[in-house]
Amino acid sequence: MALVTTYDAHAIVNDLKGRVTGFPLARSLDTKNGDKTRIQKLFSSSDSSLATTKLNTPEIDPNDPKNSKGPLLIAIAGTYNTGKENSQGRFVVVGSSSWAANSFIGFNGNRDLALNAANWLASDEDLISIRPKEPEDRRITLTKAQMNWIRITSQFLLPLLVVLGGVRVWWRRR
Repeated sequence: MALVTTYDAHAIVNDLKGRVTGFPLARSLDTKNGDKTRIQKLFSSSDSSLATTKLNTPEIDPNDPKNSKGPLLIAIAGTYNTGKENSQGRFVVVGSSSWAANSFIGFNGNRDLALNAANWLASDEDLISIRPKEPEDRRITLTKAQMNWIRITSQFLLPLLVVLGGVRVWWRRR
């Protein structure tokens, strides 16, 4: 799995500085600009990463000359000329498909990256941001005795104290 902590300058990843995104089974990308396309790098793997072509074995030899050493390009964003005036197409390519799957979308910055990419593709740069964390489910577990004590205190003792306080004030003013 490739973990990314540094990002290039682009609207999709500008707000992700300091956050980690994870890409299981990531594949490196080779790119080049064409006549009608302009490509921008979003992020790469770390310097210590390694790309191999031998996927049928769990053992990877780091000294194999066929292996590519990092950093390896993992994601790009680009625009292309559609041929129409004031019209540009947009695309985002990520070298892993699993990072946006249900099982991995909750990993640190992956949800923000997916939503930022979708907003950029839709030309809604104003919506690109870091979303607030979802609130934690903080349940309280009480025994039956604790629950009865809370019920007796809130339903009987506290109202009784208010009534006794009112009677006391009434008695003094009388």
